[in-house]
Amino acid sequence: MNAELIRVAPAEWPGLAGLIVEHNRRASGGVHCLHARQGDDLSSHAAELAGLAADAAAFWVLKEGGALLAIVGCEIDLALQRAWLRGPLWADPRAAEMLLRTVGPTLQAALPAVSQFDAFPTLDGEPLNAWLGLAGYEALQVHTLLRAPIGAPASLEVAGARRATASDLASALALHQTLFPSAYITEAEFVRGLGEADCALFVASLHDDTPSAYLFVQDAPMDHEVYIDYLGVDPQQRRAGLGRALLSAAARWGTDRGRDHVALTVREDRRSAHALYRQSGFAEVSSGRHWRKTVATPALQTDPRDRG
Repeated sequence: MNAELIRVAPAEWPGLAGLIVEHNRRASGGVHCLHARQGDDLSSHAAELAGLAADAAAFWVLKEGGALLAIVGCEIDLALQRAWLRGPLWADPRAAEMLLRTVGPTLQAALPAVSQFDAFPTLDGEPLNAWLGLAGYEALQVHTLLRAPIGAPASLEVAGARRATASDLASALALHQTLFPSAYITEAEFVRGLGEADCALFVASLHDDTPSAYLFVQDAPMDHEVYIDYLGVDPQQRRAGLGRALLSAAARWGTDRGRDHVALTVREDRRSAHALYRQSGFAEVSSGRHWRKTVATPALQTDPRDRG
């Protein structure tokens, strides 16, 4: 195969939407790469790609003559020295074989500050999971995407959850760092959650104003939902309704934005969290395997989907 892996200029990213939709969708309607799922149609994919900052992502296409054979991209977080793969996606098995030889060196040369690459194919996406194994990625935890219609968790008015204020920040952040020491949501995001319109930090407490639990949620208008990045409860205060109260607060926040659903992702080993979400009306949408490849000694070790 006389093909070449070519980097795509940011202005041309929306034009990749058609290739992503075509090759990421399965006959069943599901997807191969969970990171490459953004909305359910071509226009939502194109809009999401158009909204990415030029320094926050990168995309390459495998071309033979004028034909597009495959695509691979990644979202980049230089502060954490890491990138999350989108794909690779291909139609021709020969393209998959060439990608094995070219993707690793190409991404590493283009992104020298990135020392850790992560990927999230669907659990039953055999070709992509096999490709990542052959490419030197390590198979880690399974993560499940759960979603509930707005209204199900909103009905769970148990304890008093409220929007966090500046005085709650230190306690909420300390709890966050204790429960999720490798969290990808940082203090800067918590600060944004105090007052920004597109995200929110909620807290809940039992006996005084000191937060015993927190939740960080972001608006996801293209998916018609709000997405909970983290929900954490002090181990000494669990089974008191704080988690349910925070889910209710997130759902009400989504209602205010006209969203239809609330969604989150949870690791397979977090059994108590799974039980809470199931009891709160969440149902499984998909499951994905977390794969990781470390190419240098990272300054920070983090799990991009280490959810509560």
